[in-house]
Amino acid sequence: MNSTAIETKNLTRVFGKMVAVDHLNFKIGYGEIFGFLGPNGAGKSTTLRMLCGILAPSSGTATVAGYDVVEEPERVKESIGYVSQHFSLYSDLTVEENIHFYGRIYKLSDADIQKRMAEIFVMTELGRWRKKLARELSGGWKQRLALANSLLHRPKILFLDEPTAGVDPLSRRALWEILYQ
Repeated sequence: MNSTAIETKNLTRVFGKMVAVDHLNFKIGYGEIFGFLGPNGAGKSTTLRMLCGILAPSSGTATVAGYDVVEEPERVKESIGYVSQHFSLYSDLTVEENIHFYGRIYKLSDADIQKRMAEIFVMTELGRWRKKLARELSGGWKQRLALANSLLHRPKILFLDEPTAGVDPLSRRALWEILYQ
């Protein structure tokens, strides 16, 4: 397997006359933790959307898990997990139902979903909340559930878009401990 997880070459995105991302070049290996820092409007989320295969670049190239984001966006999506800063859960479903729902989106069999759910419940300590509605969870537990959903299909690459925004310090530390695992 290629040791390069993500690579961009002159990646650019223009919206009308505004250049949101301007000839971005970088290379990230598997196992690395890499972050974008900058003020609002600096192009961080736009770059993430391009790398996730959701938004096409205006010019330049990007590969994620060996797949071109323009030519093979569905393969990119199969290879990544994504945790948003905004809760992306179904609030009227339980923790268990949310995980099962995401497992079906990732085309996992029911047996694989059950096996993976058991592993994730141990990793995230969500097991005790399995029958609780997502809307009843605190912000920190909601983010653990979002992380659990993003890890369900064993992605090669995990994208995090401010996963601890609005989360209390203890929950923030717990999330980072899970990520380091």
